[in-house]
Amino acid sequence: MRLPSLSITRPLLAWLREDRQWQTLDWRVRAMLAWKAGLGSLNAKLSRAQQASATSRQPLAPLLILGPWRSGTTVMHELLSAATGWPTPLTWQCMDPTAFQLGSAPRRDVVTARPMDGLALGSLSPQEDEFALLALGAPSAYRAFWMPHRLTSLLPTLEQQYWLDEPQWLDTWEGFLRAVHRGAAPGHGLLLKSPNHTFRLQAILGRHPQARVVWMLRDPQAVFFSNRKMWRTMFAEHGLTPADEAALDHFLARALQASAEALEWALAHLSADQLVCCTQEALRDAPLAEAQRVLAALHLPADEAALEAAIASTRSGRVEHYPQAPPDCAQAAIARLREIQADAAARFAA
Repeated sequence: MRLPSLSITRPLLAWLREDRQWQTLDWRVRAMLAWKAGLGSLNAKLSRAQQASATSRQPLAPLLILGPWRSGTTVMHELLSAATGWPTPLTWQCMDPTAFQLGSAPRRDVVTARPMDGLALGSLSPQEDEFALLALGAPSAYRAFWMPHRLTSLLPTLEQQYWLDEPQWLDTWEGFLRAVHRGAAPGHGLLLKSPNHTFRLQAILGRHPQARVVWMLRDPQAVFFSNRKMWRTMFAEHGLTPADEAALDHFLARALQASAEALEWALAHLSADQLVCCTQEALRDAPLAEAQRVLAALHLPADEAALEAAIASTRSGRVEHYPQAPPDCAQAAIARLREIQADAAARFAA
C-alpha cells in the first residue's frame, strides 16, 4: 500500500502548494498531483450528489478503537471486524474516498505486507479512516507523510481543543462514514480504528455521545521506538521533502503526552459500558480469550469461526523489542502514559 495510490482533493493540494519547497519539486510530480486533485475533487462532488439522494439515515453508533499509533489497534480492528461482521472502512475505500461510491469493490484482494511490521494488509482489509480524511482535505497529522519537514506545524492536530474549535471536519468525516455504512444490517453499528481519533475523542463524543471505545495499551517506551520506525518508513517511502529527526522525536513525545491526557479524560468521563481497555501483550499472548472478553464487555455477539480465522491471519505481524533508552525529550511523556495506562488496565482491562 503506497501513498501515491491515495486519491487527493484540492484542499490537500493547497496545503502542499503553500510551502516554498513545493516549487523545488519535479514539475512532473507537481503536475501529477494537481491532476489527481482536480479529478478527486470532481469525484467527491459527484459522490456527494449521489449520497444526497440516499434516504437512509440509520444511526452510525460508532465503536472506536483508540490508543497511540503502534499500540495494537490494527490487530484489534481485524479481530472485531471479523467477529461482529459490522461495516468498517476498507482499504480500497479509504485510499479512494472521493470515488469509491461511484464504482464497485475490487474483484480480488491485493495483499501486501506492511513495511513496519510485516502484517498482511489487502485492498479488502479493514483500514483506518484517517487516510480518507487526509485525502478529503482534513488537516491530518498524516500530511507529514507527504512533507516531513512540516511535521512541527502539525503539532496542533494532537490537541483536543484544535478539533473542538474546527468542527467542519466532522461533516466531511460523517459523509464518508455514511457511505461506508449504507446498506448495513439493522442494529449494526460502525467499527472504526484510527489512533488519530484519540486526539479527537472529545469532539467525536460531542457529536456521537453514545459512541463506545476500545482502548489499546502498550508499553509507552516500545510505542515510542515503534513509532519512530513507522514514521521514518513512511517518510522514506512517500515523503516529497527531507525529514528532521529531532523534530520527529519531539512530535512523538507530544503524541504520547496527548495520548495520556486523552486516556485520563476518558477514564474520568466514560462508564464501564462505554470503555474497555486491552493490553497489546494480552492480545498477543491470548488473542481468542482477550477478543472474547472485549466483545462480552461491549455486549456484542461474535462469530467464533470468523474470529479464529482472523486470529490466524494476523499472526504474520512482527512484535519487535526496543531495549535502548528513549531520548530525554520523551522520558516524561513515557512515564506519564505508563502511569495512566496502569490505572486504565486496573479498572477497564480486567
